[in-house]
Amino acid sequence: MSTPIPPECSEADLPDPLPLTLDRVALVAKGLAHPARIRIVELFLDHRCRTAHEVVDACELAQSTVSEHLRILREAEILSARKDGPRTWYCMRRSVVHQFAQAVEELTSAEVAFAEVV
Repeated sequence: MSTPIPPECSEADLPDPLPLTLDRVALVAKGLAHPARIRIVELFLDHRCRTAHEVVDACELAQSTVSEHLRILREAEILSARKDGPRTWYCMRRSVVHQFAQAVEELTSAEVAFAEVV
C-alpha cells in the first residue's frame, strides 16, 4: 500500500477565524489545557497535515483518546480537518493560535496596568 500524500497545510481555503470573544478565548484555552493536546499541536509545527493514525503513532496514545483530543482541538478551531476519501487530514490553524496568543498578551498587559493602579 502506498503512503498517502498529504494535502498542503494552508488556511487559504478556510474562512477567516471569528473574532476572539471571551468565550472563544476560553474555548481555545480549553483546547490547549491538556499536555497530550499540547503534544499534538507540537506535531503540526512543521506545517504538515497529518492523519489521526499518524498522530496516534507519534503520541503513543490509544486511538480513541487521540480522537477525543482531536475533536476538542477542532472545536477550538486550533486544528482544521479535511476529508479525503476514507481519511481525514488535520492541520494547525496558526491564525487562531496567533489570535489566542495576542489575547493572552492583552490580558497580561491589562493585569499589569491594573496592578499598577491598585
